[in-house]
Amino acid sequence: MTTNSAVKRTTRFTLVGAVCAAMYNAIMIFGSKLGGGYISLSLLAFVIVTPIGYLLHARLTFGIRRSWRDFGRFASGAAASFPVYFILMIGLCSGLRLTVSVAAPMATVAMYIWNYVSTHWALHSWMPFAQHRIPNSLGNEK
Repeated sequence: MTTNSAVKRTTRFTLVGAVCAAMYNAIMIFGSKLGGGYISLSLLAFVIVTPIGYLLHARLTFGIRRSWRDFGRFASGAAASFPVYFILMIGLCSGLRLTVSVAAPMATVAMYIWNYVSTHWALHSWMPFAQHRIPNSLGNEK
């Protein structure tokens, strides 16, 4: 992969991520203004945004054919980050007493790096470190 293509893919990833983050935060903020709690709204946003994010990343970011296997891996990566998001929201909303309107965007920014790495794993599983064999203590490759 050339540097130019990596920059383009990273730019597309960021744009799709921004769209998904905007959808997620819109659900959280508008839902809280309608009386919803951050726990139920987090679950609702996850269920809505995860499939949309997969479709957008598969098509626009990576240009790959969609599959249930890849969606499962993508959803697994998103689900793995969900407890971290939850802990952030609990700490920000219940601990620091911030409003959902403030806490949700803060938690979203904190989750960006995790989602970047897990999406690469799910949709482009050739991660560079997976291509290298690691020698064991005897010098033999595993």
